[in-house]
Amino acid sequence: MDASAAHAEPVPAVAAALGVDPVRGLDADVVAVRQAESGRNEVDATRPPGLLRAVVEAATEPFLILLIASGIAAVLLGEVRDGLLILGGLIPIVVADAATEFRAERALQALRAASAPRARVRRDGTAQDLPASSLVVGDVVLLRAGDVVPADLRISRSDALLVDRSVLTGESVPERGSVERDPREAALAERRAIAYSGTSVVGGRGEGIVVAIGVATEIGRIAGAVASRGRRRSPLQRELDRLVRIMLVVAVVLIAIVTGLGFARGNPPGENLLAGISAAIAAIPEEPPVLLAVVLGLGAYRLLRRGVLVRRLNAEEVLGAVDLIVTDKTGTLTENRLDVAEVQDVGGAVEGPRQHALLARALRAEDDAWARASGTVAGSFTHALARALATIGEEPLLDPDDLLAAEPVADSHPYSSTTYRTPVGGTESAAFGAPEVVIGLALQPGDPAWAGWRAAVEGATSAGQRVLALARRTDVGPWWVAGLVGFADPLRPGIAEAVEATRAAGIQVVVVTGDHPATATAIAREAGLDPRAVVRGPELAAIADERLAARIEGFAVVARSTPADKRRLVRAARSSGRLVAVTGDGVNDAPALTAADVGVAMGSGTSVAKEAADLVLGDDSFATLVYGIAEGRRIVDNVQKGLVFIVSTHVALLGFLLIATIAGFSQPLLPIQILWLELFIDLSASIAFEREPAEPDVMRRPPRPATRPLLPAGLLGRIAVAGGFSAVAALWLMETHEGSGDHVRWLAYSALVCGQVVRAYANRSLHVPVLALRPNGFLLLAVLAVVVVQATIPFVPPLAEAFRATPLDATDWALVATIALAPAIVAQVGRALRGGDWVA
Repeated sequence: MDASAAHAEPVPAVAAALGVDPVRGLDADVVAVRQAESGRNEVDATRPPGLLRAVVEAATEPFLILLIASGIAAVLLGEVRDGLLILGGLIPIVVADAATEFRAERALQALRAASAPRARVRRDGTAQDLPASSLVVGDVVLLRAGDVVPADLRISRSDALLVDRSVLTGESVPERGSVERDPREAALAERRAIAYSGTSVVGGRGEGIVVAIGVATEIGRIAGAVASRGRRRSPLQRELDRLVRIMLVVAVVLIAIVTGLGFARGNPPGENLLAGISAAIAAIPEEPPVLLAVVLGLGAYRLLRRGVLVRRLNAEEVLGAVDLIVTDKTGTLTENRLDVAEVQDVGGAVEGPRQHALLARALRAEDDAWARASGTVAGSFTHALARALATIGEEPLLDPDDLLAAEPVADSHPYSSTTYRTPVGGTESAAFGAPEVVIGLALQPGDPAWAGWRAAVEGATSAGQRVLALARRTDVGPWWVAGLVGFADPLRPGIAEAVEATRAAGIQVVVVTGDHPATATAIAREAGLDPRAVVRGPELAAIADERLAARIEGFAVVARSTPADKRRLVRAARSSGRLVAVTGDGVNDAPALTAADVGVAMGSGTSVAKEAADLVLGDDSFATLVYGIAEGRRIVDNVQKGLVFIVSTHVALLGFLLIATIAGFSQPLLPIQILWLELFIDLSASIAFEREPAEPDVMRRPPRPATRPLLPAGLLGRIAVAGGFSAVAALWLMETHEGSGDHVRWLAYSALVCGQVVRAYANRSLHVPVLALRPNGFLLLAVLAVVVVQATIPFVPPLAEAFRATPLDATDWALVATIALAPAIVAQVGRALRGGDWVA
């Protein structure tokens, strides 16, 4: 039969269509045939890739492909040492990226294996505990409180059955399961005759006939929709792609200039070509991928220490650039549990001893509260009442011997009722459940008190509470209404502060939930969002796609939404150029998680949500997400600083090589000197930028537009001026200083080296004077180490011979210090007096 229509069919018709006797279950031979035909009851989750595949994916970034080609070209042209060093420098990049993704996928695989469910099934007339993966269509499943529903079931028996369907619908309040069929046109969130796979039984007992397994379940259908991940490249990846294109142009120009000058001077053709290729290889900075891999890798480690599993490294830097967070309510902003929010009677809120007594009687009215002594798992309302009483220091002891009668919630009476002995020897009855029915036990619509109680119920409901009424009677006397208990899913600690932090950072937060608008509005108000900016799912669906993107800025909450609404909202925002992060924990969140730029799943959420996400928050805290945003912004800032340093180094180096070659110096720098500057000085200083603390305004500025490059033309121009100064100053030293060729070359080279390490520390911020920043001890140590090594090389014979280094006297060092410090001083003065971005 069609599983999508099972909710609208009576149980006998479903059983007949599936060939099963609900009392006996399926026979073993029928099960074997159906297992062979339909396979296992599993959602075909994406398996983690092998390590080799992860390595191949990491090595196929455009920048790395270009560097691999350059290294191979260097080897083929005889520059074996240069080529091998370039290729060797790529190994840590590939290993770091591949290992991080491989470990994250393996961790999720372990989570999947640990959460594999089991099911109690009736087969051949006998109840058996079996792996849920062995279920087939037509199996009869027995449900108890605490069970996870193993497949989509048509409920065939319900004894006060309560199902938490928040993972699928977003509704935080458990709903009762019903044997009665639903209207055929009922939406998924309104179907009570189906227990969906992955939802949880939180109260009562029941049975159901399997109507769909595996990928045919509602969870399977959603998992299939998120199987293909079509994500665009991150801003930093696009920035590196842009640098590749720029460097290719620079390489071609350098080849033309160097080779042309060689031919003009009559050098042999082979020597000219090798010189041109060597200059082009020097023009391609191999450090940016290393910088990015190290900063993102260590950033992932920092986040892991805060309980955030990073599944895809580039998600960190994208998170720092998002300007819209579309978040689920249940389990993300709230605790995903019911707590007592308010106790009241017709006169208003009830406090003190009267409140305590009313809560105690409400607990006694819950039939599963009495059954806890026998090991029965209590329902969500019982848990909430018990927690409320424990908070005020009371723990009513319910002796099962005092219980005289109990009736659980049923379709005929949507309330639980109990009769029990009182401490003074009499008897008392209590009823606790649906307000309109419980109030009706004592009052009629025409009674004077009826309107007062109805107004109290409506007031609590409008505040987002799930309201139950308590009625009492002694012995066989008349019923009277004792009070109302309002339950709510409480906001997580720190949520209001986290929402305020996102607002200060220029990030919009939109809560998308399947809850009633009153509940959603109450949560919005408590979280600090605009309670007036609430739109319903049907209203959202009526907005045309071309208008939706412009309307999103006016949204704070979308209530009564469907998974399709959430995904459509994300796509509309992205279509207008916004960077979107989506948080969620349920199966219903998975489509939006995959549609977003950054998908953030909760650690306690479903495996489907974790599979779809880029980040997993172990503590489920929205505040941790805000920490991740700040960390992402710090990462992007530090990558920018590292890129500024690296590019300025290459500008100084290549500018010096070019103008020195034009000036007639045949070998202005030795290959080992170039390698020392690039592979040790650049890497040690740029990697030290990872330790750079966040700037003071990191969460008080708007997100960086996704279309704005990290190194825009204006900044590249200032980098060219700063690096060009170093190049010209170094050439001036070679032209004007007396001494041997090796000595003046070492002097000019020392000016380049010291200028770069000073530039590294001076560019810790591009717009804040360095003296106003917190110290970066690691970077300072790296700077001092490079200067000390540079001064020591001439005094170590093997190194002095390799570098052709000669000692510098005090006058030489004064010149080096002046050239190194001058750009930094100018930049610091400019930042202090005029503001803006200044490059040292």
